[in-house]
Amino acid sequence: MLSFRIRGKNGIYYIRGTVALGRERITVKEFSTKTSDRDAASHLMAEYETKLRHQLMFGPAAIVAQGKIADAFESYLTKAKPPCPSDVLRIGKLNGLIGDFSLREPKQAWEHFRRAYLTGHDPAGQDRYRAVFQAAINVHHDLHDLPPLRIKAIPFDNERVRFLSKEDRDRLIEAYSPHIQPIITLLAFHGPRVQTALQLPWGVEGVDMEQGSIRLNHSKNAVIRSVPMHPRVMDVLRPIWEKRGQPTKGHVFLNRLGKPYSDTRKAKIVSGAAAPPCGRKG
Repeated sequence: MLSFRIRGKNGIYYIRGTVALGRERITVKEFSTKTSDRDAASHLMAEYETKLRHQLMFGPAAIVAQGKIADAFESYLTKAKPPCPSDVLRIGKLNGLIGDFSLREPKQAWEHFRRAYLTGHDPAGQDRYRAVFQAAINVHHDLHDLPPLRIKAIPFDNERVRFLSKEDRDRLIEAYSPHIQPIITLLAFHGPRVQTALQLPWGVEGVDMEQGSIRLNHSKNAVIRSVPMHPRVMDVLRPIWEKRGQPTKGHVFLNRLGKPYSDTRKAKIVSGAAAPPCGRKG
């Protein structure tokens, strides 16, 4: 059974003990009730013991029966590998509209969200919300040994034009400001992600002018490779390198104020419960 223990100068009640049903038992590590009021602490202990007995009686499904969709979002936001910032914002919008729905009815919750918020969104944008919602539920289910949720994907046409003519490419590069053109040239001929390009250093870990090579760290899939530098890229980077005294470290690309670009991949994003709604649809 559960019992009290008073700790600290403020007389805070702590709960610990075991809850048993037949041969099954749950050991409760000591935790604070955050109150010095015995009646309030007793009420909390009774509620907690009832919840644990319900879990022993009905198994992992009892957790789902008692929980809310918001619990799944919390599990998703605090998992070992955090979601990307854009998905954190999506979780914030989902949580604001369906966080109070029961975990017993995730598909009904999803349909409510889709009708309430996604009307008018492109199918691709709708499907991204579906994928994030499904992932959040399944992270929570996995923590409690429950079967995964499957929500039918929303079909959309993912075909895109992925190239320009050489003439269009060169006109596009020339349309940028002079201090931006070297960055766009690198993107055009080596194809890194934007932040990968902006954070490139001089030297063997990035742009090695002595060897005429470039090393791109694609952090998303942990692939690191060094390749020969394209002549067009060499032509735009060499004057910069020589003007700065042929450095072997420091950022290759600087903004118009001569400062390194901020790494937006490290930007702090508020939690799902407090995240503001996205500023655009999709």
